[in-house]
Amino acid sequence: MRRRFLFPAVVFFLVLANLLNFHTLKNARAGAGKTLVLYDAASGAIPSSSLMGFTDFPSGTSSLTYRDGATVLDTTQSGRDTFAGWVASQATTPGFPILDPKVGVQVNFKLQLERETHLNHNRAGFSVIILDQDAKGIELAFWENEIWAQSDDRTGGLFTHGERVPFETTTGLKDYQLTVDGDTYTLSANSKPILSGPVRDYSKFDGFPDPYETPNFLFLGDDTTSSQARVRLSFVSISGTEPIQPTTAITSTSTNSPSPTASLTPLPTVTPVPSLTPTPTGKRFALCPSGWLIIAAVFTNLLIVNKIRH
Repeated sequence: MRRRFLFPAVVFFLVLANLLNFHTLKNARAGAGKTLVLYDAASGAIPSSSLMGFTDFPSGTSSLTYRDGATVLDTTQSGRDTFAGWVASQATTPGFPILDPKVGVQVNFKLQLERETHLNHNRAGFSVIILDQDAKGIELAFWENEIWAQSDDRTGGLFTHGERVPFETTTGLKDYQLTVDGDTYTLSANSKPILSGPVRDYSKFDGFPDPYETPNFLFLGDDTTSSQARVRLSFVSISGTEPIQPTTAITSTSTNSPSPTASLTPLPTVTPVPSLTPTPTGKRFALCPSGWLIIAAVFTNLLIVNKIRH
């Protein structure tokens, strides 16, 4: 009798363990949230080029210095014919997350616009561009007294002055948070939402520079020759989805070892060891290693019960 009560309990806990393990593997395949800090001025230096690559064009026409706990980017010294800023993307930055708007995208940056001038109502000396995995997103322009969105063909004309909010950007470093959720972006300053609108598709642009077909992309800087600015930047982070790395086989790269030759001697039978890394099979359900224990236990119990009943 004890065998009849003990075995169902064992099966119950084995089934529970298998279900929990399967649930864990399922979530692992789906991915997890990831936040990557691209720059923190507490390091005492300007942003690392391995995380945020800096470029200016023509080369040497902008000034980049570390001062008073922040990096200062200045494009006001050589006239307005300067493009300068930082770029981070999945193609250039190790560990850069996938920016899936259905899951949620977020950029945090701490910024002060010390000075900005512009000759064109549709341009600004400092901009932030975020493009998701489909190369759609938003470009926000910063003036001394206003933050506004660059429009696309659906929202008033490509790269024209879109929705805006009066905002003082020069009074010290401010914590900004730019989020993309589905088809909507929201900008917050010091934890208070200040501007929101639809995401844009800038892919019809054909000019220089043109990053607007680049998926999983972030830019901060001066991307126009008709404006200029001096800004202080002390923090940047990007949040998205952690990509699941595929399982890769280890192969030898040595060219010194001779190639193996075929042998007529039968090889001993090898018992396969279950892999700890889940491998996608295309099936809707797959047993993890503990699932095979359940099958073995059920089979053993059937033999025992059959013996007892007979």
